[in-house]
Amino acid sequence: MGKFKKNKTKGDKTPKLLTTEVLEQKTKSDLARLNYRRAKEWLKELCKRSKEQYLPQLIECYNGLAKQMLEKGQTAEAKIIFDHIRFLAGDKVDPFAEAQLATRSGDYLAAAEVLIRRYGDGNKPLNTEDGRGMADALVVAFEDIPLLKEENPKLYGELTAVRRALEHVCAGRFTDALSELKHIRLQSVFAGWRLFIKGLCAFYTGENSRAREAFQRLGNESLLSRAARPFIVIIDKDTRLTSRDEVKEPLLQQVCRILNMSDMATALPRAEYLWRLRRYADSYAHVAQTLNGFPSEEPGLSHTLSLFYFNAISHMDPWQADKYLTGIHSVLRKKNNASIDFLFFTRMRNLYFDNNPKVPDHDYLRTWEEFLIFYHQVHGENSKLRALVYAHLGDIFAREEDSDPFAFIFERKKQKAGIRNFELAEDAYENSLKLNGHDKDVHLKILRLYEIAGDNSKRNKKLDEIIRLFPDDKDSLAKNGNFCIERKAFLKGIEFLKRAAALDPLDRNNRESLCIAYIKASQHFAKQGTHLRYRDFMGNAIEMGEPGLENMNLGRPYLQVRLAIFEWIGGCEDEGNRLLADVIRNGNNDLRLSYFAYLVGRAYGTPEPCLSQLQKQINTIFRNPTPAAAAALTEVIRYVNLIALPKPWLDNEFHRLNRYALKAADNACTPLEAEKIVRYAIEQEKRGDKLVQRYVEKILAQDPRHPLFLYFQYMYDRSKHFRPPTENDRQRLKDILSLAVERNERLLVNTINRELRKIEDSLSMKLPFDDEEFDDEEEDSEEAIDFRNIFEETVKKLKDVKNSSSRRKRIQSDMQQTSFFDDLD
Repeated sequence: MGKFKKNKTKGDKTPKLLTTEVLEQKTKSDLARLNYRRAKEWLKELCKRSKEQYLPQLIECYNGLAKQMLEKGQTAEAKIIFDHIRFLAGDKVDPFAEAQLATRSGDYLAAAEVLIRRYGDGNKPLNTEDGRGMADALVVAFEDIPLLKEENPKLYGELTAVRRALEHVCAGRFTDALSELKHIRLQSVFAGWRLFIKGLCAFYTGENSRAREAFQRLGNESLLSRAARPFIVIIDKDTRLTSRDEVKEPLLQQVCRILNMSDMATALPRAEYLWRLRRYADSYAHVAQTLNGFPSEEPGLSHTLSLFYFNAISHMDPWQADKYLTGIHSVLRKKNNASIDFLFFTRMRNLYFDNNPKVPDHDYLRTWEEFLIFYHQVHGENSKLRALVYAHLGDIFAREEDSDPFAFIFERKKQKAGIRNFELAEDAYENSLKLNGHDKDVHLKILRLYEIAGDNSKRNKKLDEIIRLFPDDKDSLAKNGNFCIERKAFLKGIEFLKRAAALDPLDRNNRESLCIAYIKASQHFAKQGTHLRYRDFMGNAIEMGEPGLENMNLGRPYLQVRLAIFEWIGGCEDEGNRLLADVIRNGNNDLRLSYFAYLVGRAYGTPEPCLSQLQKQINTIFRNPTPAAAAALTEVIRYVNLIALPKPWLDNEFHRLNRYALKAADNACTPLEAEKIVRYAIEQEKRGDKLVQRYVEKILAQDPRHPLFLYFQYMYDRSKHFRPPTENDRQRLKDILSLAVERNERLLVNTINRELRKIEDSLSMKLPFDDEEFDDEEEDSEEAIDFRNIFEETVKKLKDVKNSSSRRKRIQSDMQQTSFFDDLD
């Protein structure tokens, strides 16, 4: 009665004081709620009044209570209940519950014997759950049971078939195992084992789809379903098969054993659990302590784990990365520096410092030299590795850096870049070349270094060296040729470019570079009056040119116009007039040719008398503004603006063309013509604002859903507001993107996607000390960074400083990064 007194509520009477009818009502109510503990108190009193009538109900209540205890894992308490049932009524214990108790205690043979005594003769019906439990107990007992053979030979035969099939599976005889399954009926209590063995055979023969189908038909929360789960995890690598709150370590241990990786079973599950808690260093420490041969450079899973742990830092934020480095260093601090562990750690630390601008250059250089010393101690000399390390150091020191690190915040134009450390970069590249002098990539990198630094003397010497070492490298030949053209060594430069073009005739860039070289050389010799030279060069350029007016470098009409201009410059005015007239006539009097001749002629310094007739033609064109003519003229002036020659008069030409295009906007215009004009106007920044606005509005009035001009409108609006992008900007771009996809505007889709990525990156930027995303749930609160507390403490200290009358107090931050150059020991 102690339990009743302990659990009774206010106002309840003891069972002795209640009538039989009330006790029966309370018993019925508690049994309906499965409150067996309370129901047995009422039934015990009823048994005292009429044992024959109420004892069966009491036994049933005890059995229900025992089942509840077993479900909760209270095996000792359940055993006490079963002993009490035997004391009261002999062998009235629920056989399935008693078998479940034996199973939980690991005594499958006892569980099988209990079930056989009750159901072995086959005369008593079995429900699905009881049948499955009986089959599991019989199979897992792994012992011969003569009682079953006497009571139910048919069931015994199926049990024998299951055991033989399992023996065949263990021996790798999968065909024999499947043959044994034919002796098991589909309605048998061993039907689940039949499916499980089929799944095993399919799994080990590589038929994953059949194995998955068999295992998934086993249902949930049964012994076989739990046994099949590790196999499903292996088959469905990308499927989340565990809940958030489930303990995954036993499952992963089973997976390791199935994959014949028993040594991983003690290390990997716990390490995975710690990693998911973001206790990264603890995860590493556990693997290092429990897994023999970790870390390893030999192929295998241990090597894969080594790569994982020593490369994971590249995916961490700076705060967590610093903590990870400190944690692993504390694990390794007692080890010898000449070890695989320390070698892996040093490499990881140095690669992490690649992007840390706070590390001084000479300290950074020293860390890699330490790595080379450790490597030599572990593996001996390796000149190829040393060459790679010095090449990597050169890449880091040769990085271009902005003079204004905050320029991106205000979207200013990018200022001229400088080099992080020219001397150290040059020394590193030279050291790499001393160890591996035929590394073309390093030669090209040091050439790039000289180009950025503006050291033309070293650049030219390096180019000559590269061409001697790699005579068939078209890129080096082309680069050297272009540099020769820049310093007016035309014959040498043209020869290099001809060799580059001959190595790859389909490379358009090299052909275009050669054509430009011919043009620059012809201009030079035209000014000198060397007619044979410039005519020969331009003849070669025209011969290798292309028909049409699409390319102003390779287009034959444009090259012929240049030849006419060079004739004027060389003093052959009549020959120039004749050539120009023929070109314009053969080009159907295309106004682009006339305008090109006029602008290029002025850029090349053509005598004014030669341009007077052209100027009259251009003035005539500008008297009749049309969008088609404006679009054509913008192509020419955009190209001429790129010519690297002094053109102080070109600003006035831009103003004239802008006025012309604005007047042309009153006429009918196609989207293609408007696009050319808008792109031309965008390049002029504020000077072209009116053109952009006018033509964008004009096309959107015709087609309000035109994606390209909606994008132009978006860019124009953004340029008017000096602010970072917002969520509205992102949504606006997404709407334009959907229209571009709908109209299959692939180039525009790519452009918008790039812009969207920039906006999303900008919107996702967080404060550097916002550590919410990497808080460890298991860590002490002392280790977490609380920015608000730091701010409040700083304000308090500032007030103390302000109010102090004795002396100024220095405020020091607690958020200092540990230096890995210092000895942490």
